[in-house]
Amino acid sequence: VYGTNHKVTMAMDWIRKQARLYQNLARTMRYQAVVHLEDKEDEYFWDYQLQSVKPGRYRYLYYSKSDKGTDSRGCEQCLRFRPYLTDRFFICIDSDLRLLRGEQGLMAANHIAQTYTYSWENHLCEAAHLNERKDKAIPDSDFDLQAFLHSFSKIVYKPLLYLIQCGADSSTNQLWNVSKFNACIPLQPSRSDLVDNAAGYLAKVKENFNKALATLPSEVKTVEPLTEENAYLHMQGHQLYKLVMHIGSMLCGGTGIAFKTDVLDKGLHTNGYEEIESLQSDLQYILK
Repeated sequence: VYGTNHKVTMAMDWIRKQARLYQNLARTMRYQAVVHLEDKEDEYFWDYQLQSVKPGRYRYLYYSKSDKGTDSRGCEQCLRFRPYLTDRFFICIDSDLRLLRGEQGLMAANHIAQTYTYSWENHLCEAAHLNERKDKAIPDSDFDLQAFLHSFSKIVYKPLLYLIQCGADSSTNQLWNVSKFNACIPLQPSRSDLVDNAAGYLAKVKENFNKALATLPSEVKTVEPLTEENAYLHMQGHQLYKLVMHIGSMLCGGTGIAFKTDVLDKGLHTNGYEEIESLQSDLQYILK
């Protein structure tokens, strides 16, 4: 019994010791705050959001020691610090499907900031702002990215509801999961697929989902705040990003415009739609 308790104490020490170090570091005059992210690539997005709320120097952590003393990163590692977070040492995480599945405690009052979309990549693909950037970069294009994403969002809405419901149980997860969901969405449509604002491509995606969901119950519970309009913001962000980048790159063909750098990755905003405004509100609460 002693050995077991001793192991538990030692495991907890890694997190507690690091938390004390980060809290002390945050108290110095060098930083506004110490912020644990899921990975290094997240800094681009989160620093922009933080600077818009409270400009200054932030110390970003991309990984830390797990309970076993090994270098670890990701959302679960960030959440291990929950008991020790403050307004000067906090975490910024992707919501994944946790928000839609009703996971408790993920709130600004607990010094946790989240994307309110599956991941920060979804924000780069927000339909209205994305279409504005596309129109400014390639004004001669008649492809409407906003209309495309609205139609696409309606198609993925019901499959996402099944994903939220089935993922809560290991047995139902075998029936419908992220891998099966992603398999229904070809990420590299052809140029001919984009005719009539990608009507043919959207029809293929809808057919793929209809076939894949045929064996599941016809009724599925609705989940707030998921709607047909915002569903695309709650699918895996890197999948959505790849699809939008592929389509945009074809639209930019022969124009000299690099869609990824000149359009897609310039999509950092702090207002204009509910998800980003919720994120901003949380940061304002934490940094008040």
